Amino acid sequence: MVILFVLITFFLLIKLNDILGLRLGFRIEKENLYDLSAQNTVEEATQSQEEPHITKIKKIYPTFCEKDFLEKARKAFEIIFSSYSTGDLKTLKTLLSPRLFHAFSMAIEDRKKRGEILEGILMRFIDSTIVETNLTDEDLFVTVRFDTEQSNVLKSKDGSIIEGNADFVEMHTEVWSFSRKQQSADSRWYLYEIKSE
Repeated sequence: MVILFVLITFFLLIKLNDILGLRLGFRIEKENLYDLSAQNTVEEATQSQEEPHITKIKKIYPTFCEKDFLEKARKAFEIIFSSYSTGDLKTLKTLLSPRLFHAFSMAIEDRKKRGEILEGILMRFIDSTIVETNLTDEDLFVTVRFDTEQSNVLKSKDGSIIEGNADFVEMHTEVWSFSRKQQSADSRWYLYEIKSE
């Protein structure tokens, strides 16, 4: 008899806990659904922490994501760095503005004429940060500062080193400006300008 009583009590406690748990969960979900004050506070805090240039670009492109852009910018940096070292003009043409592509082409052709070989290795990114955004009537510009560690060695035809040291890693700070047309079916970004700090 005692065992039966214990089993019934145990069963009732489980059922009660299930019911209370379900009701409590529903109340919390409902309160969160309709009370947006907490959510708005988080969104406002996030916006207030953004740099002014990020806020400016989001007024034109609300879906702009700083993290996503920087990931793609780093990938573009890697590809452009490698393509310039190997003289891959075909790849560079798809990533550079016409003016910058012309400058890269001249430098690569000049290197080939002298029979020189550039061995460039991008070791790692130390940091990458959006430092500026600009708008014109037609174009949008996003400027990124890259801090990287690189090894660059320029060799002559016979393999002797003209410049650089294969055993030495240098820290480089470069400022790259990417651009795209505001009103265009082509949504790709192109490297527009490179500056060194």
